[in-house]
Amino acid sequence: MSNLPPKEKISQTANGKIFYYLENSFPGRPFAVLLHGLSSNHTTWLKTIEALRENQYNCLTLDMRGHGHSDKTKNKGLYQVSVFAEDLKQIIDEEQIKNFVLVGYSFGGQVAIDYAARYQNDLKGLILISVNHAPPAEYLLHLNFLTPLVSGGLNFLAAICYYQGRQKYYYYEHGRAVGYWDSVWDGLRTMPLSVNFWLLVQAVKVDLRNQIQQIKVPTIFVCGQKDIFITQEEISDMMKAVPGAQLIISKNPDHFVGTNSQDETTSIILNFLKK
Repeated sequence: MSNLPPKEKISQTANGKIFYYLENSFPGRPFAVLLHGLSSNHTTWLKTIEALRENQYNCLTLDMRGHGHSDKTKNKGLYQVSVFAEDLKQIIDEEQIKNFVLVGYSFGGQVAIDYAARYQNDLKGLILISVNHAPPAEYLLHLNFLTPLVSGGLNFLAAICYYQGRQKYYYYEHGRAVGYWDSVWDGLRTMPLSVNFWLLVQAVKVDLRNQIQQIKVPTIFVCGQKDIFITQEEISDMMKAVPGAQLIISKNPDHFVGTNSQDETTSIILNFLKK
């Protein structure tokens, strides 16, 4: 069994480099692909990667565009869910990975939904952790008009911060974040502020209701007990959109299941791979 860390690799896309981390020491064994959340990086999954290796499962995780070591070009058009899905597709094709389980946490889950809708033949299953599939304002407040207002405000802030830059961006181990605001502060230091605001726009205006209805692979939704970003109504609608999907209510009380309940999250992934 390999005790080495995952291999750090680079995919040169048409729009910049994407760093990813590959553990493929177990030929013929199941494969998990792990997508982190907003303002994070691949270290969200370090504990999970270790457990997967111990159980002889292969895995791939990446620093999504704008995050970690990956490209941080200030081009607003590159920070869309569909572009993130295409980045992942290129890496999957380059590594010739087939029949894998795709795990998406929060914003990464939105990317996972978009990927699954377009490239479902690649997938063996899907695990969506703390994921919205529609603009949060529509479910939380039933005030649809707030979505363009909030998006416009964030785009305005991005424009103000456009020329902000640093010589070096902070790369932190996300699983060690203590509380929400500590995580936010760390996240703000990992990328240009304009990129951070553009990504928040994507999270605010996301609408994957058509895409989620196209998912036919075995799917698990994982939600915190009192996730302030995801209502019971939205959970119910997502379950209806994916017939046969399983719902797991985490012991974690809030949105940050993937980082604050790593043992539980890892157990869910391992159990899914064993099926």
